[in-house]
Amino acid sequence: MLSVGNLFAFVAFCPHLNHHHHHHHQHRRRALQPNPISLSMVALRTPYDFARGHPNPALLPVDQMREIMLSIADDVTALAPGADVDDEYDTSTLCLNYGHEAGSPEFLNELRSFLDRHTANDDTGDVVLDPSIRNGLFITHGVSHGIELICATQTEPGDVVWVERPTYFLVASIFRSHRLMVRGMPMIHPENNGGGGGIDVKRLVEMVESGKLSSPRMIYLVPTHQNPTGHTMPLQDRVLLSQFAQRHGVLLVADEVYHLLDWRNEERDGERPARMAEFNRMRSISAASDNQRLGGILGVSSFTKIFAPGVRCGWIEAPEAIVQSIARHGYIQSQGGLAPFVGDLIMCRALQSRIADSFLERLNAGYADRARKLCDILRKEERILLPNSCPTGGYFLWIKFPPEVDAEDFLSFCEHGDAADLEVRFRPGSKCDAFAEDMTGEEQITNDMASGVSTSSFQSHARLCFADLDEDNLLEGGRRLVQAFRIYMDTF
Repeated sequence: MLSVGNLFAFVAFCPHLNHHHHHHHQHRRRALQPNPISLSMVALRTPYDFARGHPNPALLPVDQMREIMLSIADDVTALAPGADVDDEYDTSTLCLNYGHEAGSPEFLNELRSFLDRHTANDDTGDVVLDPSIRNGLFITHGVSHGIELICATQTEPGDVVWVERPTYFLVASIFRSHRLMVRGMPMIHPENNGGGGGIDVKRLVEMVESGKLSSPRMIYLVPTHQNPTGHTMPLQDRVLLSQFAQRHGVLLVADEVYHLLDWRNEERDGERPARMAEFNRMRSISAASDNQRLGGILGVSSFTKIFAPGVRCGWIEAPEAIVQSIARHGYIQSQGGLAPFVGDLIMCRALQSRIADSFLERLNAGYADRARKLCDILRKEERILLPNSCPTGGYFLWIKFPPEVDAEDFLSFCEHGDAADLEVRFRPGSKCDAFAEDMTGEEQITNDMASGVSTSSFQSHARLCFADLDEDNLLEGGRRLVQAFRIYMDTF
């Protein structure tokens, strides 16, 4: 009979097994491996496709995971069959059972320490934060799952959620699946700040508090290295928006997935503003709201961009009352903790050993180099602008073509026109708007008036991901994009 310890040892040994028998099983493995879904995804892509927001396989923690799994195998092997083990406190056996609703205390403490280590120098300005107030943490399967849980536990059908324009293009479908009304919030028009974008927080507060707009139930934003623009919300705007959310019982849901993916030079770029959930600790704001429904700031983040998407492990950082209400959700009560094996065991080990810290440092150095090289190539074409300069974090570069260029038309030219042989792809800016195809007529006009922008405001922009392509293809893709652009401009 295969014991748990032998099972782990076998898993750890598998890489060696595959290596020694590689040639013997080559033909059979080739027959077994193809996956229809992955094959279709590969078939649709070109070598120079900047559209997809995935990490490159060379930037996944393969060696790090092997080290973690071997250390777990060693520990489990030490638990001889019949040994006197306290199931309640032994990590290795505990993680094979149901887990704590929010995550194991040990993992939550390690996660809190990890966040503290990497945000110790974040800027809070003159804001007084109460050290006695700590946010709660709740382990999830990632940012999208965190948003799903928040929608399920904190909203009701018909509630209004405000999003940035442009925004993470898939998020609106999560809200709409909960029958929430998705609307654009007041934004700074791209023409007013060189195309950099950002939320017009002062106008937002003024419009609600003067009665021109009703406050929403929820606001969703990506405050640091925003997807798609790369914009980082200034500290003062974070404070104003946090105070607004507390006053009005609004859930301010901050997607902080890129917060730690940050390589800024503080002397040149300034300090990184504190993550949004920190402002739950402002002394001037009571945690209680006049509104009967809970309000406050909820950070949603994960190890997706800073370790590996496949671990499907993330967290919600929020006022303790909101964390408790999520823990009381029916399916959490039914199944218990969400990631006892991957979270409480594997990722906890990654944090304890500082493997996650050193890997994050490696990713930041690698992405900084990729972003800089791509920007250097694009800057050789003066008509392609970088509204938010070269990225100091995140996954994406936001570019602006001349006003006469419709990025969707240019993409079609790259796919089917005279530049098709260059095989370049990207995501047009208009396709990063949550309202590109979902509203018509009066509803769209009202929405555009409130937000101060429309889908057409981004029609000359494009989003490029510098994380996904092999580095040679990234650089060659940049050169080909410039080449395709010059061919396209010659058609005018």
